[in-house]
Amino acid sequence: MQYGHDWDSKIPVHMALGLRYEKTDVTSSALVPTAIGINWVANNEFSLVYSDPDFTTLEGSYDYVLPDIDFAFDLTDSIKLRASAGETIGRPGWGNIQGGQTLNQLVRIDGGTGQQGNPGLKPLESKNFDLSFEWYYADGSYMSVAWFKKNIDNYVGITTETLTPFNLPHPGQGAYFDEAVADGCPTSDLTCIRNFIFDNHAGDPGVTAQGTNAAGDRIGIIAGLPGDPIAEFKIQVPANQKSAELDGWEFAIQQMFGDSGFGLAANYTLVDSNLAYDNHDRGEQFAIEGLSDSANFVAFYEKYGWSVRAAYNWRDEFLAGRFDGTGLPNPVYTEPYGQFDLNVGYNVNDNLSFSVEAINLTNEIQRLHGRAQDEVLYVTQSGARYMIGARYSFGK
Repeated sequence: MQYGHDWDSKIPVHMALGLRYEKTDVTSSALVPTAIGINWVANNEFSLVYSDPDFTTLEGSYDYVLPDIDFAFDLTDSIKLRASAGETIGRPGWGNIQGGQTLNQLVRIDGGTGQQGNPGLKPLESKNFDLSFEWYYADGSYMSVAWFKKNIDNYVGITTETLTPFNLPHPGQGAYFDEAVADGCPTSDLTCIRNFIFDNHAGDPGVTAQGTNAAGDRIGIIAGLPGDPIAEFKIQVPANQKSAELDGWEFAIQQMFGDSGFGLAANYTLVDSNLAYDNHDRGEQFAIEGLSDSANFVAFYEKYGWSVRAAYNWRDEFLAGRFDGTGLPNPVYTEPYGQFDLNVGYNVNDNLSFSVEAINLTNEIQRLHGRAQDEVLYVTQSGARYMIGARYSFGK
């Protein structure tokens, strides 16, 4: 629903009031490997045994009422002041709401690990406040400065839940293990325990001896049996955990040079948040990813059917991830990056047009690092990309 009203007072005021209702139901099915057992294959190596994969399905739902109000004040014929407040939502990514639970192949003496999606995640909910001052000082030319603030709830973090998926008996915690310890093997000496089990239970249920290694220790497979303790898995699950505040400024200018068709445009955005990553904290922590200052500078020409735009787009360093691929809570930073792009278009007539676009003309390098700038994680040089297009309209 939307309602607008104008006040023709000494300072003309324009108001727009809106209200939106959104309801979302999530049903997420995934075909995942089905574990049916655990084999003890080496000293501290336990391997999952799988059968045919099967589907798992998880569900979630949410609904929101989202109001918004905007005011525009005509201070003069060329100066406007705008103010607005409202609420918006941003739905979680597909990877976070996938319905499957995946266990990591290798298990340890104290259990295993895995990952699981969460279709019950709520979207980001943001209360937004904006204030801008705009000066249209010439035809097609303007300057503006804007301040914004966002109070954001339901940021997605990672929580760890201890679960017993598939109720798998753990051979490193069972009756054979206890018998070896009772016979004198320390609980930490897994070689002693495995030698005892193969010496005393070879051929018994779950025990398959396969000889000895070069050191004379017995090798083979010891499978978990009914009655052994059920293995516990630490499952990483996305969860709505955090709230955050961010605010910033936006500066913009556009200058047209008379009716020549030439112009320049530039903008710069500064943004700050109360949730920054602490490089000195080695534990798992939450911080806003993808937050950085940015700037754009564009030179353009628009006349006689031609449209030419040359742009330099820049983004300051930002936190790209809170895990570096090792499974450990180590940050990944994308370093400052800028590139040149060019777009040229020509309208032959009302029906036919041609275009040429060049992306990353100077073949810039994108670099990612860890806690220290010298800790290089990835370096990417994608090269320049060129696109040529033509469009023809058969309308009048």
